[in-house]
Amino acid sequence: MTPSELLELFRLELDDTHEPYFWSETEFYAYLNEAQDLFVRLIGGIADRRSPLTKISYKIGDQFKKFDSRILRIKGAFDQDQRVISIRNFDNFDGAGFDDDYGSHFVSGIDDTKTGELKFLITDVEAREIQLYPIPENDGYIRLFVYRRPEKPIENSSSELEIEEQYHLDLLNWVKYKALMKQDAETFDGNKATVFRQMFTEAVENADYAKRAREDRKRAVRFSW
Repeated sequence: MTPSELLELFRLELDDTHEPYFWSETEFYAYLNEAQDLFVRLIGGIADRRSPLTKISYKIGDQFKKFDSRILRIKGAFDQDQRVISIRNFDNFDGAGFDDDYGSHFVSGIDDTKTGELKFLITDVEAREIQLYPIPENDGYIRLFVYRRPEKPIENSSSELEIEEQYHLDLLNWVKYKALMKQDAETFDGNKATVFRQMFTEAVENADYAKRAREDRKRAVRFSW
């Protein structure tokens, strides 16, 4: 459904079909934008490896690179030669380790002066920043596989929803919750608002369960013998 179709349905369901309206279009689209953003964050994000925000260019000597604030989690990465770049958390990083002649592995930590072919992206070093390790000796770019928030906000009737269409009506439950919580003597209804909020929460839980089930099936197929 389009945002304008959802607006029409919203007005019908809350009996707000005649001017002057209780809720303006600006309020509706702000509520709808909040609903989609919250829905997406609660289910862990939208999978993406193609949009512009997934590409990070770097130059010789770059050690740290910022990534877009809409990215919630980096799941994977590869470079311009389609070579896989490992994602490691700073606290669990052992990429600078080495093996001795007896087969024992030693972890020496991160050597901030080490240069070479890029092998790792280290996360949680700084907020919204990844560390390139070793420090690259050539220019290049990384394509990330991420889970992210919506790419563009919902601002008007020409905006597009990014979540699957089967969940569009669920967003209206959050919109109606926000609308009925508006401090207005003619429209405030805390009891109804609570019901709509609970319906939204249940829809998110179901969507999250379905998303995890799909991911589990993909892993099972990928690693089956």
